[in-house]
Amino acid sequence: MTSRRDPKRLQQAVANARTDRERAVALYQLAVFHDNNGREAIALPNYRRAISLGLDAKTEVRALAWLASSLYKTDQSAAALRCSQKAIAASHCPEKLKQFLESLQRRIRRKREVKES
Repeated sequence: MTSRRDPKRLQQAVANARTDRERAVALYQLAVFHDNNGREAIALPNYRRAISLGLDAKTEVRALAWLASSLYKTDQSAAALRCSQKAIAASHCPEKLKQFLESLQRRIRRKREVKES
């Protein structure tokens, strides 16, 4: 198990991954690390690559949710909205995560309305 708080070990886990699934999980963990430490822009490509390589359904929906949040925080509201919609539509999206994403969508729409007025 890779330490979730050591960026060097997380990067090494990505480099040492033998399968796409292992690499996807390692990239997801690296993305979460950067995201949790206020480096959303660095997290974005790691989330995207992890999703494209293939995560299990439960982890993928979380990756989509955190990707949406990071997109919003980096002022990419349209992409954040699309990503949050995809996460909400997933069959494995837990209710609390749906509530978080619906709240994010409301913030995105309010921000749009303010810009348009």
